[in-house]
Amino acid sequence: MASTKERLAALREYLKTLSAGKTTFIVEGVQEFYTDKDPFTYLLEHGAYTPDGRRIVLYPHPVEGVDALSLSLYELLDEAIEVGKLELPEPGSDEL
Repeated sequence: MASTKERLAALREYLKTLSAGKTTFIVEGVQEFYTDKDPFTYLLEHGAYTPDGRRIVLYPHPVEGVDALSLSLYELLDEAIEVGKLELPEPGSDEL
């Protein structure tokens, strides 16, 4: 018979499969919040808050071994979470 620790580990692995393909945010109290939207879309539409009003405090992402472009996008998400919303600047172009 499996021990309690083994059963809990199996349950955690099963729960991870349920959230596969979803965006994971960490909210106050170190709880996970899942959404079907990508992080940019979610933060643009809802800001750094869950539908029930909890504050998003982190978007887990790698920090080592990441290319410069990906790292800058992760930093943009981190800044949006810090200020509470994602606002993209108006598109512009260089003078011709």
